[in-house]
Amino acid sequence: MNDYRINPIMDLINPYNMVSQTNGMQFNQNELGTPKDAFTLGNLFINTYIPYKNYQPQKLVAKNEQEALFLKLAEVAFAAHELNLYLDLHPEDKSALQLFNQYRTQTNELKTQYQNQYGPLMISANVLLNSPFLWEQLTFPWEGGKK
Repeated sequence: MNDYRINPIMDLINPYNMVSQTNGMQFNQNELGTPKDAFTLGNLFINTYIPYKNYQPQKLVAKNEQEALFLKLAEVAFAAHELNLYLDLHPEDKSALQLFNQYRTQTNELKTQYQNQYGPLMISANVLLNSPFLWEQLTFPWEGGKK
């Protein structure tokens, strides 16, 4: 059989030839980085990461407990989002779905823990049921100081 490209545009969009059709192929979990590495690099799939010129990704370091919990939440939520995007193209991939659900569950647990300890992250937070303007009294990690 000839090795003709059926859709050369897809080679521009997907230059690393990651399978984008549902053919029963599953991703290899060894090709995935940790949520921390994925958040730092901006890519959960380490075999597709290409650094930009001489750019060296900066590792984020938490200065306190609140920042550490917020950073962990951001890392795990990012990994879940990356797998969600993968599953858009590969909905039959059971191992990816299982890992996605682990990260999704962990994200929800970390979000609840953060909100119970430090206040709401979103307007839909249950913490705001009794105190709708609670965020005005709180300091968030990105504000860098105390109110």
